[in-house]
Amino acid sequence: MTFVIGTILSIVKFVMATIEINFENVMAAIIKFAKGVRNHWKKSIFAAIAISYGIKYGIDKHETNKLMRIYCEKAARYGKQPLKNDSLPRNITVILNPNANKRKASQNFEKYCAPILNLAGICVDIIQTDSEGHAKTIMNDLAPTDAVVVAGGDGTLSEVITGALRRTGEKPNNILPIGILPLGRTNTIAKALFPGGDYLEDVRSLADATLAVVEEMVKPVDIMRIEIVEDDAAEESKPVYAVGGIEWGAYRDAQVQKDSYWYFGSLRKYATYIFNGYKNNLNWNCEALIKYSVPCDGCSNCHTSEKSTENKRWYNRFLSNKSPNVTSRKINQQCKEIHEQTISTSDFGLLTSNTITDPSETADSIPKLRLNIGPQQVDYLDFVRQGWRSEQGQDRDIANVIEARQVEIHPFAVSDETKELWFSIDKENFEVKPVRVTLLPKLINMFCKKGDVMAG
Repeated sequence: MTFVIGTILSIVKFVMATIEINFENVMAAIIKFAKGVRNHWKKSIFAAIAISYGIKYGIDKHETNKLMRIYCEKAARYGKQPLKNDSLPRNITVILNPNANKRKASQNFEKYCAPILNLAGICVDIIQTDSEGHAKTIMNDLAPTDAVVVAGGDGTLSEVITGALRRTGEKPNNILPIGILPLGRTNTIAKALFPGGDYLEDVRSLADATLAVVEEMVKPVDIMRIEIVEDDAAEESKPVYAVGGIEWGAYRDAQVQKDSYWYFGSLRKYATYIFNGYKNNLNWNCEALIKYSVPCDGCSNCHTSEKSTENKRWYNRFLSNKSPNVTSRKINQQCKEIHEQTISTSDFGLLTSNTITDPSETADSIPKLRLNIGPQQVDYLDFVRQGWRSEQGQDRDIANVIEARQVEIHPFAVSDETKELWFSIDKENFEVKPVRVTLLPKLINMFCKKGDVMAG
């Protein structure tokens, strides 16, 4: 018994001694580490940032893989569905702008979009653009297909829609449904249809947009036709079409210069307002005569007369059954009235309903264009503050709002050889000229999420 007690006491003493030694070693290591951080603080900060970035990257990668697995499983269920005896696999044409988003568009398409389309059993024909305006040419020579999917930004989408409407003469029954994959630097319409955010939300936005093509859900969207008002009637230019809007003024000029501040990284979109707020080369005073007609829900003056043809295409079953289009006999005297107003502003925006978030607007609301006229003058601090607000997705201050069906813009100063002045139409640069903008309501069907079909 005495031997056992002695053995136990020896073991306890050994354990206590070991713990004391280990504790001393741990404390020595901590002190040594603290001294190392103090003596090499620059390297320590860099190492901490690198480790934090690596951990965040690993977490994002893991969560992205989990998210893509969910979307791919959904697409695979569609791909396993048997075809009807008299039907062929769906065929879509993807118009890809490889230069979009600093040449990241092709890589992101292959990572986040192509797997979903392939698993769904869709035949995909990819056509890459190689220059500005090439998408319009592609649409003019487009081979038979069931749908067109734009893999790019606002500019590529505008070119595709312009090519499609020029080709079909704005006849709704001849226009293919169009999808948009937000792979560009600016994705105004895509963000409205498939909201994005941080890195993971951007991946979700791409996956949602691709799955919408698979699920064949469409909604009609408004289009604006933009024509140059020529003094010489013999010179007739082709119209340009847009789904977002027209921007003009100092904020627009600052936005297009943000890439020149690339060395600020992700903060360049804020830096452009700080460094351009005091410059005179921005268009601080947009003066023009505006002629417009008020919104109209369809009358003998503005209603498009077309005979309806039975549409047997696959996407027709997702649209509500509408009565055949006939010439409207409704008379609206206000539709013929032309209103005039002279404006002077630093911020001009003419928008479609596609980019306006208004809870009061419903599918039954009268189609309209919204002309937002900003303050006539803005000081430096307000310019920076309002610019930052717009970069965060908030609206800038608006002094006056005009709702219209058709708008003519007659600038007092136009672009010429001595001075270049610019509009932005769907984020693409166009010279300031007198233009006529006409609303084409619900003209094109675009792929959307299932929950948005009823709203369309």
